[in-house]
Amino acid sequence: MSFKIIADTFSVSRDSDHFILLKTLKKPRTEDQVWLAIEIVDNAKYARATAQSIIDTMEGVFFENANEDAYERFENALKEINLIIRNIQEKKGVKTIGSVSAIIGVLSGETLHITQSKNAEAYLIRKGKLSMISEGLTGKSEDLFVNIASGELLPEDKVIFATSRLLRLATQSQIVQIMQDGVTEALDSVRDLVLSDQELSVGVTCLHVKLPARGTLPAAATATTFGHYLEALEQGWKKAASLIGWQKIADSISKKTGIKLKTKGLNRNKILLAILGAILLLILSVTFLMNSSRDGALRDEYRLRIEAMNQDLHTANTKGYANEKETANAILDKVEKEARDILGTNFFRAEALTLLEKVQQTRDSINNTMRLAEVKPYADLSAKKEKAEALGFVSLDDNFYVYEYNTLFQVILSQVLDPKPIDETEVVVRAAPMEDFDLIAFLTQSGRIIEYDNGQFRSANTEDANWQPAVDMAAYGKYLYLLSPAKNQIFKYTRLRASYSAAAGYNEDADLAEAISMAIDGDIYVLKKGGEIVKIYKSKKQPFTVEDMAADISEATKIFTSIETKGLYILDPVNKKVIIVDKDVNGVPRYRKQVVFENLEDVQSLHVDKAEDKLYLLTKKAIYQIDI
Repeated sequence: MSFKIIADTFSVSRDSDHFILLKTLKKPRTEDQVWLAIEIVDNAKYARATAQSIIDTMEGVFFENANEDAYERFENALKEINLIIRNIQEKKGVKTIGSVSAIIGVLSGETLHITQSKNAEAYLIRKGKLSMISEGLTGKSEDLFVNIASGELLPEDKVIFATSRLLRLATQSQIVQIMQDGVTEALDSVRDLVLSDQELSVGVTCLHVKLPARGTLPAAATATTFGHYLEALEQGWKKAASLIGWQKIADSISKKTGIKLKTKGLNRNKILLAILGAILLLILSVTFLMNSSRDGALRDEYRLRIEAMNQDLHTANTKGYANEKETANAILDKVEKEARDILGTNFFRAEALTLLEKVQQTRDSINNTMRLAEVKPYADLSAKKEKAEALGFVSLDDNFYVYEYNTLFQVILSQVLDPKPIDETEVVVRAAPMEDFDLIAFLTQSGRIIEYDNGQFRSANTEDANWQPAVDMAAYGKYLYLLSPAKNQIFKYTRLRASYSAAAGYNEDADLAEAISMAIDGDIYVLKKGGEIVKIYKSKKQPFTVEDMAADISEATKIFTSIETKGLYILDPVNKKVIIVDKDVNGVPRYRKQVVFENLEDVQSLHVDKAEDKLYLLTKKAIYQIDI
């Protein structure tokens, strides 16, 4: 008999010196299962590679010859792991491995085999009592894994694998009390104990042994069985009718009952109709039984999938807490897809909807997502122009300036002033504030630069014959930068007394094809179509990979930062969100959070104040202020 195992895991790693990896191994066409809980200390450089070597070796050797005895396969796998570890130590030194506390459990049929190293421990809870089943497995050998313990499991047993001693946190009776709940709920309580310690790093796997569900005939087999039955019934009836005939049927009835029947007076059509009706009733009954059996099989299948998805949710939450955001989000994506598949059936729709809600809540928690159900306008442009069509806005002297293709609105303390015409013959596409000169530069569709200075608009000239073509512009100090993906260049202009210098190419080695937006804080950040961000400093491309990136920015259209802000702000109007990335956390950019504005349409641009506590979003008709 093979048990049904309900399993769940969690890990808490306090710092980079503690690497923890929990893994479950199972292969098709075998009921054997393997659980590994590995914690490696003082080996930050090679920890992941070491743990993965243990897992890969265990998987490759143990499942290679599934027909052989499980104990022998387990023993051979451990010998191979010990050999690999020794080889690494001989080539790279003993310290390269670090301190490995690991426990490996193998379940084959009703028998559990375990091995252990260093501080890892295994506990069995049976009939309200807790026993340590890994005691004495560590020998005097220099090998990582020395001994194997084996024992039979019983229904309702619970097994705990831990990379550190849990009994330092609670007594045996307290752990037994905690484990009376379901696996997921019990691990939540154990996690709370671990977190209260402030120092302990640990990985925990919990198994709950259950009797397998009673077998149900698969839907396909059921359909085949009844299909053959109906076919045989039909053929038998046809044969009987042709061989016996109506008279023989009547004679047979008379002989058995003593009642003489005359076929001459019988209405053969009525008899045939009655027989056909009986057959139809039989077919309907069989069909009903087939559908009921198939529905029962599907219901059992979906019930198991719902249980598995709830376990996956818990695992995702654990991974997120351990800052393994990429893994956690991959698990959530899988759960969401499966829940939507079930939602398309007639089974467990309420449970599927609940799962989808939990997926969003878990994803928001892991990814530090702020959802805005309702946002009130900070400044309403339509109060001054009913059919306002704002394109963008800039901030200068703590006031906002919102521009349409030929109109400028000034906003002072949320009050919108009367709009001013920019140029009757030009179409404005971009703007940039030049704070050192207290003016705003506008880029037009025809390639001109128009300045707004002290309430007046004027055309600005360059020492070149024409301005370089551009899709975006930004200013920094006395310099105006034009982004030109068509020429794979950022053109730098110096503002002179009443005009601008000739263009100087700033970019030396970055690929700016399909660039769409630019921001400057001393470094230049370029957003490309598809979400790639290019960082340039002193004309050279710099490495820029966001750590722990938990948001897709492939639909992003605008990027914003300033010399005062620590964050890089990326607008995705399609998915209605702003992604915030810290520009420098220990020398690398890192994901911080995202703000989702579900009820705002047509967001055109964004701005963040110098204190980074307020985010401003511009739609075609209003500015919205959000506390972040």
